[in-house]
Amino acid sequence: MDTLFQDLRYALRSLAKSPGFTAVAVLTLALGIGANSSVFTLVNAALFRPIASPHADRLVWLAGTRESSRERRVSLRRQLSYPELRDYQSQLTHIAVLGGHQNVPLALGSGGEPERLNGMIVTSGYFRVLEQRPPLGRFFTTDDDVAGATPVAVLSYHLWQRRFDGAADLLGRDIVVNGRPFTVIGVAPRGFIGSDLGYRVDVWVPLGTAAIVTPDDARFVERRDVGWLRVIGRLTPGATLALADAEARTIAARIVAVHPELERNGVRVIRFAGGLDPGNRQEAVPVFALLMAVPALVLLIACANVANLMLARAATRRREIGIRLALGATRRRLFTQLFTEALVLTVVAGGVGMLLSVWINDLLIAVSHLPEEVSVALTPDIRVLAFTGCVALATGILFGLVPAFRASRPDLVPALKDGGGGPGGQVRRSRLVSGFVVSQMALSLVLLVTAGLFLRTLGKALRVDPGVETTHAVAISFDLRIQGYDASREGAFYTQLLERVRGFPGVTAASLASPMPLGSRLLSSPVAAEGPGDDDVNVQASYAAIWPGYFDAIGAPLVRGRDFTPRDRAGAPPVTIINETMARRLWPGQDPIGKRVRFPSGTEPYLEVVGVARDGKYHELTEEPRPFLYVPERQRADLSDITLLVRTAGDPRPLLPALRETIRSLDPNLPVFQAMTLADALRQRLDKERGASSVLGVFGGLALLLAALGLYGVMAYAVAQRTREVGVRMALGAARGQVLQQFLGEGLRLAAIGVVMGLIIAAALTRVIARFLYGITPTDVLTFALCASLLGAVAVCATVIPARRATRVDPMVALRTE
Repeated sequence: MDTLFQDLRYALRSLAKSPGFTAVAVLTLALGIGANSSVFTLVNAALFRPIASPHADRLVWLAGTRESSRERRVSLRRQLSYPELRDYQSQLTHIAVLGGHQNVPLALGSGGEPERLNGMIVTSGYFRVLEQRPPLGRFFTTDDDVAGATPVAVLSYHLWQRRFDGAADLLGRDIVVNGRPFTVIGVAPRGFIGSDLGYRVDVWVPLGTAAIVTPDDARFVERRDVGWLRVIGRLTPGATLALADAEARTIAARIVAVHPELERNGVRVIRFAGGLDPGNRQEAVPVFALLMAVPALVLLIACANVANLMLARAATRRREIGIRLALGATRRRLFTQLFTEALVLTVVAGGVGMLLSVWINDLLIAVSHLPEEVSVALTPDIRVLAFTGCVALATGILFGLVPAFRASRPDLVPALKDGGGGPGGQVRRSRLVSGFVVSQMALSLVLLVTAGLFLRTLGKALRVDPGVETTHAVAISFDLRIQGYDASREGAFYTQLLERVRGFPGVTAASLASPMPLGSRLLSSPVAAEGPGDDDVNVQASYAAIWPGYFDAIGAPLVRGRDFTPRDRAGAPPVTIINETMARRLWPGQDPIGKRVRFPSGTEPYLEVVGVARDGKYHELTEEPRPFLYVPERQRADLSDITLLVRTAGDPRPLLPALRETIRSLDPNLPVFQAMTLADALRQRLDKERGASSVLGVFGGLALLLAALGLYGVMAYAVAQRTREVGVRMALGAARGQVLQQFLGEGLRLAAIGVVMGLIIAAALTRVIARFLYGITPTDVLTFALCASLLGAVAVCATVIPARRATRVDPMVALRTE
């Protein structure tokens, strides 16, 4: 311990004597460590961090599984039905309590302006599983799970404070939810926003209110073949995950024996960690692995950079090290002391990196374009601190081991003579330093190419024809179904709304649609064509319900045929409009007008094709052409989230307040959402690509900066070490241009080797991200060429400055100094 403390004191004094070196090294490492800590904070929140619960280590998912008949692959995306939940709750002995939940949109119409909230429908066991205690009132009981029970609600602490000013007398009062009175029976604990990552719950309602909050899906509550609940549970004291999983599988087998139609359904018991359910977790793990690889490359570049600094610093201390060896110090003792300096740098950099990670988190959230309803709390915990500590320790070993080993073994006689290295030592050191520079260049190019590919994908997506004219149109959404409207009231509301809106000055067209074009929701179903090949000629198609005038409202005239008219109502012959892709798939080379299709459910009637719409983008701008059909909303009046589409002659933005007021005049308790221009909706569909490009651009720029600093540092050190050589050569008649050319050649040779290696590595690694790209290949020549050129230009700048300094050496001054 005495030796350790002595080494620590010496390391601190030594680093304090070189404040410039220490500051640069600490900041470089802190950026790399902070980037890794920041990204791991997100991964930790999604995969590892337990929810705030007294017995979080005993929480589990009861995940439904379904085995694919074709791929023989077990998917964890199946949700459980309510009858299944009851069966497992009554038969499981290793799980004390189960709680089911599902996210639902809710409309709050009391206490101020009507607004759409994030809601969650839960069974009575949900809060008991999580062992939450309400600061006010109570949570749900089993009586609240019964259909027809008195509607009650639990509010989030945040909503209670924001909307109702934390009123204690709110308990027992009624609030208007989905147009119906709900009695407030409790408030959730402060900071508790639900169990799902990113979904901030405002209101919880019990299963017994399903007919009110999910009127379209309430008929499925008692159906065993319809899974709609995510189920969490809490292990009994002493039970293990393996025992609970085996018991659950046994019960699943018994259920299948009684209900053979569910033969491919199963269940797994999985540890509850992070906020992702098992299905999303299964898909997210590869994405997070790729995400963690990006800052890891930045850290490797930072390590190479600091290793070069350490080698350069060790070269200036060769005389000191040689004297200490001559006086009896062992090489092992010198290695320990030099390595201690590296560890001290790492500890300081780790602390600074932890602070930087908080700012990097804010930066990543700012550039990632998350939707407003997504709430991600990127706060560090013990896992993040432990990870940062491990990364810092690994960093110290990575950049400190080789320089300490090399510095503790100098050639003794040359070191005592002049502190320089003999020819052999200089060659070995130059090769090592050059290797670090080449590695920096190669890794930086890999990151730049990755960022460039996503940037090119974004550019391709921006140039895609969305199939709608977005310049002079606005959209505003609302949902009458959750407000308790029946079909007749809905029809009257829509008719009045369209009559008023079409009378506004400057409005050229108005219509309704569900879902919203280019929205986040997409409806899909198998569709088959009529005829002898009915079973063979079918497609998986997406569809939307629309009102007459829809195609005028989106600025996309029909290719052929007619639009829907008011005569296409319930009771009239069913009709449909299909897009060009669907026409080519079902009737290649034929006229589709007059043909008939149906949804193959056995009860759906055939729909006559009366028109063909041009192809467009329906969900993502980067999607491939997909079959799509439109049906009259009046012939399929079972859809929610209706969107009003209005086209104007001029700027449509000033119209939005008037549209809000018009809707409110028809129903004061009806909240509106997604009020925006179609141009804004188009931009939102690119948030994923824009966010990926921005995040990778930040890391790519950081890597480029570190690589440039590394190359500059190496060349500046080479110039300083060879001052006498340059002075002698210039005294003997060497031209300044020759000296400049020599140093430029050395720097650019290293950069060129790094660029070539980086291109090879990038060509091999970018194939992993092929599924995230659109319109380009993972080895896009233009992207590779531009990124290589950018890195080359930066390398030239980093080399020219120290090379020009070499040409300014005064031969007489250099010779006198030596």
